[in-house]
Amino acid sequence: MFRCDNCGSGYSTQAASSWTSCPRCLAKDKIQVPLTFELGWQRQDEHGEAAPTTQDSADAQVALR
Repeated sequence: MFRCDNCGSGYSTQAASSWTSCPRCLAKDKIQVPLTFELGWQRQDEHGEAAPTTQDSADAQVALR
């Protein structure tokens, strides 16, 4: 995951591989802000809590059996 330190938007590695700076900041503010790599990023749900990872879901399924 790549994230913009200016606006906080995040982009997948595949999408960010074609950009040298944040496309949102470039379009909105006309500034070039480099994207920084973020290891272990997790998508946030609507309450601001980390969504369960694939492994967490698999562990929960095993626990139910």
